[in-house]
This record gives sequence, C-alpha cells and structure tokens, in this order.
Amino acid sequence: MDEARLQQADQLRYDGDYDAAIAIYDQLLAADDDDHLARWGRALAYCFTGLFDESIEELEKVRSAQPEFVKARVDLFKTYMMLGMNDEAVAEMKAILVIDPANEEVHKHKVYFADF
Repeated sequence: MDEARLQQADQLRYDGDYDAAIAIYDQLLAADDDDHLARWGRALAYCFTGLFDESIEELEKVRSAQPEFVKARVDLFKTYMMLGMNDEAVAEMKAILVIDPANEEVHKHKVYFADF
C-alpha cells in the first residue's frame, strides 16, 4: 500500500476534489486490487458525487474482503438507509452490532427501523 498516495487521495476527498481523489484511488487499486482503504475511499467519493450504485458495489467489496472493518460497514449501512434499501440496511445493522455491539452510529439510527 502506498500510504502517501492514499493520504493524498483522502485529503482531496475531504477537500471536495472528488475527481482527483478518484483518479488516485483508481491508480492505487490498479497497483493493488486488495487495497481495502483505497476501495473504501473511492466508495465514499462515489457516494459524494451521486454515484450510489458504484459506491454500494465498492463498499460491498470492502465488506467481503474485510468483514471486521466496521467503519466501511457503517458507511454501507448508512448508504442503504439513505437510498431506502431498508432490508439491506437492517441486515447490515444487525451484522455490525454482532461485531461491535456498542456502535454508537448504528444505535443512533436504529430508531428508524421499528422491526429491529
């Protein structure tokens, strides 16, 4: 993993320069397709630019490769929730709470799911 390039891409994403960030994430993933942090960053940049299908696809890949990576799973949960994908959101919420029963972010949002 190229830590410096990842930090550069993350900073560009934080600054709202999503296209430049995505270009660097693409380069990082071309060099190492298993770089889950670059994939997670690209997923977030996709989400911020309205590419929700692409964002979900990337977040689901991160989940498959790194199931214990709770931050990415919370982002996936919140994306599902935002898009009204309630069945997927509830399933992800339950999975997160198995890994991290005290997860504040999930507990904050579970009120929206009466069936939980």
